[in-house]
Amino acid sequence: MYPILILLVVLLIYGVAYVFYGKKLLERRVVKADPKRLTPAYEKFDGVDYVPANKYVLYGHHFASIAGAGPIVGPAVALVWGWFLPLVWVLFGNVFIGAVHDYTSIMASVRHGGVSIMTVSENVMGRRARYIFLAYVWFALILVLAAFISVASATFVDVPTAATLSIIYMPLALLFGILVYKLGLDVRKATVVSLILVVAGIAYSFYAPVHLTYEGWVVVLTLYSILAAALPVWYLLQPRDYLNAYLLWSFVILAVVAPLLIPVLRFTGPAIIGFVAKGGAIGAPAGTPAAGLDIAWFWPTVPLTIACGALSGFHSVVGSGTTSKQLSSELDALLVGYGGMLTEGAVSSLAVILPAALVWDFAVVARDAGLTADLLLRAGLNITATPNILRVVPAAARFYVAYGFAQGLAWSRLFGVELFPQLFIGFRTFAAWALTAFILTTLDTANRLARFAWIEMFDWLKPRSPSLYRVVANRWVASVLAAVIGAIMAYPTIPGVGRAYLVVWPAFAGTNQLLAALALLTSTLWVYAVLKVRGAASLLMMIPALFLWLTVTLALLIWLAFIVPNLPPIYIGTGIIVGIAVALDILLIYLFVKGLRSARAL
Repeated sequence: MYPILILLVVLLIYGVAYVFYGKKLLERRVVKADPKRLTPAYEKFDGVDYVPANKYVLYGHHFASIAGAGPIVGPAVALVWGWFLPLVWVLFGNVFIGAVHDYTSIMASVRHGGVSIMTVSENVMGRRARYIFLAYVWFALILVLAAFISVASATFVDVPTAATLSIIYMPLALLFGILVYKLGLDVRKATVVSLILVVAGIAYSFYAPVHLTYEGWVVVLTLYSILAAALPVWYLLQPRDYLNAYLLWSFVILAVVAPLLIPVLRFTGPAIIGFVAKGGAIGAPAGTPAAGLDIAWFWPTVPLTIACGALSGFHSVVGSGTTSKQLSSELDALLVGYGGMLTEGAVSSLAVILPAALVWDFAVVARDAGLTADLLLRAGLNITATPNILRVVPAAARFYVAYGFAQGLAWSRLFGVELFPQLFIGFRTFAAWALTAFILTTLDTANRLARFAWIEMFDWLKPRSPSLYRVVANRWVASVLAAVIGAIMAYPTIPGVGRAYLVVWPAFAGTNQLLAALALLTSTLWVYAVLKVRGAASLLMMIPALFLWLTVTLALLIWLAFIVPNLPPIYIGTGIIVGIAVALDILLIYLFVKGLRSARAL
C-alpha cells in the first residue's frame, strides 16, 4: 500500500468529520452555540485565569496544551500490533469520541460559568459526584506529571539541543505576552517578531546543546512546572503554547508533505502483526513472568498504550479548566475544541504511525531508495543491530527515528541521496524538539489544573476554617504538592527496567482514558438532562461513552491483575493510585446511571 493513499484517506475523514459531525451536528443541533451569549472570559474577567483570547491564539494554546507526549509515545508503543490497528483506533476514536468529548466539555463549562467538568458533574449527578470526580482527576494528573517529566527528561538526555530550544522559548513567550497584553501590539505583528526570534533560536540550538543527567532534568522540570503553574495565564502559559503551536504545525505539515515527495515507496511494515502482544507492551518489566505472557489483547488494552491521539480525558480538564475561561465567543469552541482534537489525531496518524509504517524495515526501504550501508552508518543507523522500527528502544525513540528517516528519504529525493545523513539527523532532532515542545506545554497546564482540582476539593473547608483553608488552598502549596509527588515517581532509574515512564505510562494512559469516559458521560448527561437533547443525537454520544468506559475499565483491571504484582516495590504506589481510580470510577458510573434515571423521569 502506498503512503499517499493513507494520507488522503486520513485528511478526507478529518475534513468530513469537522464539517458534518462537528459543525452541523454538535455546534448547531446539539449545543446550539450562540455568538451573542456572553462567555465567562468577559463575565468573570480577572486578568489571571479569565482572559478573552483571539480564537487563533487560543486554538494554538489549547492544541499545544492537550498535545503532550501521549499522541506520540503511545502510537509508537502500539506498533507491537502492527500499524493498521493503531491507525483505526486513532481515526475513529478521534472523530466519534475524542473530538466530541473535547468540544462538549468546553461548552458544558462555558454554559456553567467557566467551571471545571468536575463541577459540571455536580449539576447533573449530585454533589458527591463532584468531589469523587475531583479526587479522580487529581490522582490522574499526578500520573500525567510523572509520565511527562520522565519522558521529557529522557529526551533531553538523548537530544540535548531539544533542551536548548525549550529554554529559549521561555523568554520569547514572555516577550510575546508583554507585546500583546501590555503594549497592545497587534497579534500578527507580535507573531512575526516572535517567530523571527524563534527561527534564530532554532539555528542557535544546533550549536549549543545543554547537558544534564536524567535525574537533573527531573528536578529542573519539576521546578519549572511549579513556577509556570502559579503565574498568570497570559504571562507564560498562553503565549508559549501559541508560539509552540507554530513549531508543532510545521512538524505536522512536513509529515503531510513527505508522502507526496515519495509516492512510489510502499509501506514496509506489517499492517497487522497480531491481535495479542506480550505483557511488556502494557508495562510488565522485562524479565518478569508477565512480560512473556500473551495478555496485551488489542481490545481492551489499547488504551494502556495510546494515551492520547484517539481521545484523552486530560483534554476535558484542560478545556473546562483553562480554555473555557479564555473563549471570546461560543462559536470559537468548534475550532478550538473539535478542531484541536482532530489536529492531535493528525499528529498520531500522520506524524507517528505513517512514517513508522513506511520505514519499518530499514534494509528494505534503504534498498528501494538507493541508500548505501555507508550512508546509513554516517546517519548513525546500524541496520544490522537495529533491523526494524520495533528494535529501536526506548519506544519514544521509535518516533523521532521513523520521522527523521521518512523526512530524510523525502527530501533526499530533491537534494540528492548523498545528503541523507545530514537530513536524517536534522529532522530527527526537529522531531525530538517537537516532542519536548508538546510535553512542556502539558507539564505546566497539568500542574495548573492539579492546582485547580486541589483547591476545589477543599472548598467545603472555607466556611468551617477560613485560616486553614487559606493555607491548604494556597496556589503555591497546591502547585508544589502535585509536582513533587509526580517527580518522586519519575525520578528513579530502575536496573532491568529503565526510565520511569516505561512503568508509569500504562497507568497514566489507562487512568487518562477512563477520565475521558467519565467526562464524556458527564457531558452526555448534560446534553440529555439540561439541554434536553434526546433521540439519535444523544445516543451518538452515549454509546461511544459507554463503550469507552467498558473498554478502559477492563484494561485497567487486567493491568492491576497481571502487571502490578510484577512491579518493583517503589512503583507499588502507582498500582495503589490506579486501584483508587478504578474504585472512584465505579462510584461515578453508579451516579451517572442514577442521574440518567432522574433525567428520564422529568
